[in-house]
Amino acid sequence: MNKKTIIGIIIAVIIIIADVVGYAMLSGNNESENTMQGGTNTENSTQVADSNTMESENLVNETTDEATNNTNTTENTTTDNQENVLIIYFSETGNTEKFANIIHDQIGGDMFKIEPVTPYPEGDELFDYTREERDENRRPEIQGTIENFEQYDTVFIGYPIWWYQMPMIMYTLFDNYDFSGKTIIPFNTHEGSGEGGTYEDIAELEPNATILAGLPIRGGNMQQDQTENIRTWLSELGF
Repeated sequence: MNKKTIIGIIIAVIIIIADVVGYAMLSGNNESENTMQGGTNTENSTQVADSNTMESENLVNETTDEATNNTNTTENTTTDNQENVLIIYFSETGNTEKFANIIHDQIGGDMFKIEPVTPYPEGDELFDYTREERDENRRPEIQGTIENFEQYDTVFIGYPIWWYQMPMIMYTLFDNYDFSGKTIIPFNTHEGSGEGGTYEDIAELEPNATILAGLPIRGGNMQQDQTENIRTWLSELGF
């Protein structure tokens, strides 16, 4: 093999090696580019998701605004017919009374505060007294009477939870008045027991009345403004 032939072979080998290296580099660049495109797609997907989230938030805000507008309209309608609404409540510490007053501010109606003929004791003595009252199934007498009770179609009934149930004076109320054919809407304050099964108790005591969804609020929370919470509840009930 002469010298020219050897040189030709070397040149051919160099060319082949250069082609192989170039192809490898090109393939590597394509993979990197695909990876970047994948990252871009992921970023685009994130942007789309964020956009959808924002749209959902806007939808919620619009729905809330519509609900608020509808509530305002309903309040006016309900207030025009407030002679058919009665708010009855018993409140020893003032929390349930605040609750009742907010309802009245929103929908109007007449109010009747339940007060015992014999006042309840104060302080620690109240706990023992009310427990005995429950254990002995007493019916404390209520001061006064509700005038023209038959004229009311809708009756809100509010009370605190005492010893995991309604105060016994509330049972006096249900003994004294016939709620047949009326709509009862319970509400109550508590310190951890919710409504304590009392809404079911009312349904059992007044089987011929319609019982709508009630609202329990922790008594301590009544120290803050609960108007929005109560307004939402009333709106859900159609007021």
